[in-house]
Amino acid sequence: MDGRNSSVQSIALPELHMPDFKEEIQKRVAALQLSPTREVEIVEELSQHLDDQYEQSLSRGATEEEAYGAALTGLAESDLLARELKRVERRVQHEPLTLGNERTNLLGDLSQDLRYGMRMLLKNPGFTIVAIIALALGIGSNTAIFSVVNTVLLRPLPYKDPDRLVMVWEDNSKQGFPRDTPAAANYIDWRDQNHVFEGMAAMVEISFNLTSAGEPERIDGHRVSANLCSLLSVEPQLGRAFLPEEDIPGANQVVIMSHGLWQRRFGADPAIIGKPINLNGESFTVVGVMPRGFQFPTRADQLWIPIAFDAKEAGQRGNHYLEVIARLKPGITLQRAQAEMTTIAGRLEQQYPKTNASIGAVVTPLHEQVVGDIKPALLILLGAVAFVLLIACANVANLLLARAAVRQKEIALRLAVGASRSRLMRQFLTESVLLSVFGGAVGLFLSLAGLDLLKRFIPPNISHAEAATIDAKVLSFTVLVSLVTGLIFGIAPATQAANFNLNDTLKESGRDPGSGGNRIRGLLVISEVAVSFVLLIGAGLLINSFMRLRNVDPGFRPEKLLTMKIVLPEVRYPDRATRSAFYTELIRQVETVPGVKSAAVATSLPLTDTGNSIGISIEGRPDPGPDHVPIVITRIVSSRYFETMGIPLLKGRVFTEQDRAESTGVVVVSEITARRLWPGEDPIGKRISGWSTDPQRKWVQIIGVVKDVRQFGLAADPKLQIYLPYEQARFFEPRALIVRTDVDPMSLATMVRRTVWEIDKDQPVSDISSMEEIVSQSVARQRFSTLLLGVFASLALLLAAVGIYGVMSYSVAQRTHEIGIRIALGAQRSDVLKMTVGEGLRLVSTGLVIGLAGALILTRLMSSLLFGVSANDPTTFITISVILVSVAVLASYVPALRATRVDPMFALRYQ
Repeated sequence: MDGRNSSVQSIALPELHMPDFKEEIQKRVAALQLSPTREVEIVEELSQHLDDQYEQSLSRGATEEEAYGAALTGLAESDLLARELKRVERRVQHEPLTLGNERTNLLGDLSQDLRYGMRMLLKNPGFTIVAIIALALGIGSNTAIFSVVNTVLLRPLPYKDPDRLVMVWEDNSKQGFPRDTPAAANYIDWRDQNHVFEGMAAMVEISFNLTSAGEPERIDGHRVSANLCSLLSVEPQLGRAFLPEEDIPGANQVVIMSHGLWQRRFGADPAIIGKPINLNGESFTVVGVMPRGFQFPTRADQLWIPIAFDAKEAGQRGNHYLEVIARLKPGITLQRAQAEMTTIAGRLEQQYPKTNASIGAVVTPLHEQVVGDIKPALLILLGAVAFVLLIACANVANLLLARAAVRQKEIALRLAVGASRSRLMRQFLTESVLLSVFGGAVGLFLSLAGLDLLKRFIPPNISHAEAATIDAKVLSFTVLVSLVTGLIFGIAPATQAANFNLNDTLKESGRDPGSGGNRIRGLLVISEVAVSFVLLIGAGLLINSFMRLRNVDPGFRPEKLLTMKIVLPEVRYPDRATRSAFYTELIRQVETVPGVKSAAVATSLPLTDTGNSIGISIEGRPDPGPDHVPIVITRIVSSRYFETMGIPLLKGRVFTEQDRAESTGVVVVSEITARRLWPGEDPIGKRISGWSTDPQRKWVQIIGVVKDVRQFGLAADPKLQIYLPYEQARFFEPRALIVRTDVDPMSLATMVRRTVWEIDKDQPVSDISSMEEIVSQSVARQRFSTLLLGVFASLALLLAAVGIYGVMSYSVAQRTHEIGIRIALGAQRSDVLKMTVGEGLRLVSTGLVIGLAGALILTRLMSSLLFGVSANDPTTFITISVILVSVAVLASYVPALRATRVDPMFALRYQ
């Protein structure tokens, strides 16, 4: 015991708070005559061991001298070195590893790098946690967005050979409808005359009033061709598909239901096959139940019946309402199919010039049709999160560069005992990849929570987006991103570590590890600022665009409006008189509900992408020909519709209760209709009719002009529109009830629905919503893109600010001696402040210039997402520049302020 104590007393205690045990350990192991590799490893292991023992002694109340002595006392134990040496030898037995030698044991080498890397990360928990959080935010956001992109854009549609499925539309570009719904007669000619499709099916939207097994309910569905299931190569889970003989008028009425409706309404009863259900007052026999998850053509569909064209419907070419899907024959390209359909459309134009003039055909891949216009937004968001990850990588690289500078002597020691520079570089890359793997693991958990949150903001009309999940492809993406990320942010620190100047580093006076590291850190900050600027510009443009979009006047007052859908079945209400009586009584009773100011009915609501269109003739003008007939959106409304909706009257009058079926036919037109069809004239008193060459056609007189209403979204310009009183209209029928209230409209929903059931207990009421919610949903896609890009841009700005702060803090720490000398020689603290902040601003200014060039190029890709603002909007560019510079000044100011408080006497002694 006495000998052990004397050995401790012979060693001079260092003045540092945390002693360096490596020199003492090297003295103890020198006598063992180990190879350089063995010696370095043992020194590192024992140094970590003694550091831990020293800290434990301090935590138990020992003084620094007692803790130091206790640590070296442990080192003197006889079996400690033997145990360590035995462990090392067992790990690389029979194939020694020599640093700098090409003969290496790769497995042992990698194992050693991983273990050493783990020890270094655990030794610096603060650094490790900060780096993992930064990487987790970047990798997690990438994973969450990629899962949506994978589901919506990359995942094949759930049908056999989905790339051969196409949609076929009429091209009526002259009337502003480049993808118009086809007429029944045109579809039949397409189906019979083409040689490029295996099959072609038609569909038309329809709603059903289901009055079986529970309270009445409105169900969305489609009339479809009998061959739809075979065309999609999808068979019902229960029962069968439609038979060809069921797709003709007068055949047995049959229906196929969705898996969800079967479970929800009929308790998943397998005996439902062959049983009747009541739809629109008629009996339909259930012949099939579709598989779980089947959604076609929309996810709202729950019922399908045969389309069964009658002779009149099959001969119509002027009524355009179908959706047509087809399957290409094997080996037939989209271009060849388009060419043939163009030829057929041209032939029909020659055969039927009155109805088919200037009407072509467009063939579109089904996947493109399903994805819609969300593709650019999703790709831009994916690019945005990639930028966020790059900024996170730059931040972690800066942290690693600073950490490498602290580890100069460790690196020098390794080089001195024979380690190759490539081996050092590999060790640093291993540590970087370890960080990225941990960041990826945490990011994966963040992405699970982020994806659930993301689904709340995804617009409901984005197909299959609700099915986004973390599947094998997304997991593979996360792993790949994590590994690549580790290499990206690890290259700079690894290169710097491998290029340390051994002689300079071993000098005790070597205070600066070299200007190369500073240059790299500066370049990383510049890149962070540049990328952040691009993201902030993109977010700024979208925010500006969204604000302008929300400020667009829809043409009506949406506040305190309650809306709901009421579709009358033909069996119970077969003619205009019975329907008119129902609507009249409904409006009368609803207006007696407390809190209701007025009520009205209409064929459809604004901003819902629905509405009926007809061609019109103008009295006193020659027939313009079928390809120049004005096409107008037609709404059938009740007398108080304009008052209830809050649509201003500009000229003339609106409908009154005196405009009945036996009265003179009247019509109200929109402002753009009056301006476009009667330029410079007063339209009041003019007469129009549905387009026809019949001299006995019925004319209606224009009695008023109202403000334009946005029918197909706030971003779409108003189209020509006319309004007809529902008691005079011979076509279409009201389906929407609109109620203006004095209170919260949704608070009256139950009372209004009960009022409908008092009139007809079997009448379903659906789609209950406030008009403000409909307006909000109309901009859901724009809000989704704006919100997410804004979040990612804010995250990028935060990471860039952290990066600037880190670099400036490190710069101040490096230049403590210089700053002290400047202050000692008379420099004012304000000069030091300006110098330090100016250094940060120079980096930011360079980043802004580079980011400006990138933004001017990349924002052009966003043009299709913008409304009312150009991609190079100067206000946005100036505002974002000011914000970024302000954040940079703040991030630089805190380290600069610390620099002004340097004590010159301390700095002059600083080493």
